[in-house]
Amino acid sequence: MPFRPPAPALTRREWLAGIGATALLASCDSPVDSSTQAADTAGTDGDAAAAQADAPVALPDTASADAAAADAAADVTSADAATGGPTPIAHITSNDRYYVTSCCATPAVDPANWTLTITDRGTLLATLDLAFLMSLQPRDKEHTLECIGGGPQYQLISNAIWTGLPLLEIFAAKGIQVPSDVSQLKMTGLDGYGTGLPTTDLALPMWLVWRMNGQPLPPEHGYPARMLVPGRYGMKNPKWIKDIEFVAQPFTGFWEAQGWSASAYYLPNAYIRAPAPASTLSHGFIDVFGTAFAGRDPIVRVDVRIDGGPWQPTVLDYFGVQDVWTLWHFDWQATAGAHTVQARCTTASGATSDENPEGTGGLSGYNGSMAISVTVA
Repeated sequence: MPFRPPAPALTRREWLAGIGATALLASCDSPVDSSTQAADTAGTDGDAAAAQADAPVALPDTASADAAAADAAADVTSADAATGGPTPIAHITSNDRYYVTSCCATPAVDPANWTLTITDRGTLLATLDLAFLMSLQPRDKEHTLECIGGGPQYQLISNAIWTGLPLLEIFAAKGIQVPSDVSQLKMTGLDGYGTGLPTTDLALPMWLVWRMNGQPLPPEHGYPARMLVPGRYGMKNPKWIKDIEFVAQPFTGFWEAQGWSASAYYLPNAYIRAPAPASTLSHGFIDVFGTAFAGRDPIVRVDVRIDGGPWQPTVLDYFGVQDVWTLWHFDWQATAGAHTVQARCTTASGATSDENPEGTGGLSGYNGSMAISVTVA
């Protein structure tokens, strides 16, 4: 199924370019070398759609965008085995199809020498290595990641089964207690990328994970270990983690320093995966489908409207869990002519994606209700 980025996203790209994203990207090493992945599951902090920097930067060039779109289309399946319904997207994204964004190059890691240090304002509390992680009894966690720099043109969102443990449980296994007189964490990866979080996020809980869909983390997704932080865009989920430090003051991370959201909370958004924007379709029933996501606030409803008409409910094929995307479809009885199709989502708290297909801002994440134009013959 061909997929082309919709033209309206160019406006978003131009807006992002206006804040100097190209210059920011030039300050990093070459991103992950991959001909099929568009951006990594929230690696170094920003979910930038454009240079495949997992952080808020500019959108990718056309070639990268086409690769991302091709990967998204490749995730399509005929049915969702979990529900038996007509879900046209695999609810678990395979490792080779999971989006990839990173601020810098994928570091070379010697697993025999890898360590993760835990410090309190410069004082070493513990050192973890792979042998220690392998001695633990990990658990699986289904979790969706989305890039803060994504949007309709580059749907940088994927879902996987991760394996690891809540960081607080790992702390307990090493005899570490969270200092009562600090409220901030600084996390740093082997690529040099850093970001900060409040210690209250530990109780969400934050996870340290070392397997992805039953396999060791692929290098581009953070091998040997990475963080999963519920409720926050990929820029807050550092890969190749090497240092976690309790700090006295909030830490301003790499992408936050460039003006991207310091909190990076997920915003409600709805994407249309198919039909392809600007495509020509045959009249009759057309299966419209896509994704919706809002982090900790589960999606409970997705609606579609045709040509600005009334919103109509879709069928939710996979939904209802915190930190996991919703997959939906809508059977459209299409008539001949030019049409606009738009999708909107609603969360359990009552929040909705904004009716602007492009969303309302570029530095806090995409919060729009995607629209596409198609021709029915």
